[in-house]
Amino acid sequence: MHRTGYATRSDPADLGEVSPTFDLTAALIPDTTGTSGLRLVTSADGSEYLDITLDPEAGRLIVDRGHASLEPRARGGSYAVPCPAAARPGTPVELRVIVDRSITEVYLADGQVLTSRFYPLADGPWRLQARTSGTGRSAFAAEACDSSLGGAPRESLLAGWILDRGRVTLLESVCEVPFSARELVVPVLVGPG
Repeated sequence: MHRTGYATRSDPADLGEVSPTFDLTAALIPDTTGTSGLRLVTSADGSEYLDITLDPEAGRLIVDRGHASLEPRARGGSYAVPCPAAARPGTPVELRVIVDRSITEVYLADGQVLTSRFYPLADGPWRLQARTSGTGRSAFAAEACDSSLGGAPRESLLAGWILDRGRVTLLESVCEVPFSARELVVPVLVGPG
């Protein structure tokens, strides 16, 4: 999936379907009159979703789990990290989002990371939207690829290095990352040996 465009409050942009395990890179230029970001919709009727938004007034990235699960026992809540770039009008905010069914990791280009668990119950299909709550418009460029181990063959286009317990390991991604977020280090589990 690769999409570019604009979103307004009255016209959120449908970015397309994604699998429950995907790797997304995006550049968002938030609407300065409200919050802007991405919505991962996990139910066909749109009632179950996870919001990843930028608040330009507060200079924060927020992950809101308030509607992320139809399970009544699941905790909602919002979690935030500083995002100074969001407070600079017209400045693209680059991020990478990795979702593995019920875990989401959001990496900002400045090194901030927010990891959260959510509990989607609905059968999907899962889809992404770009949205804004402001009176202006938010610009976006986003690219996502399926990162599941099953299904279609994976193509490694991005290679990076990670350091784990003093050992350097080559890490290969499953899709091209078109923004400077390529420099981000992705945590991986390294087995014994």
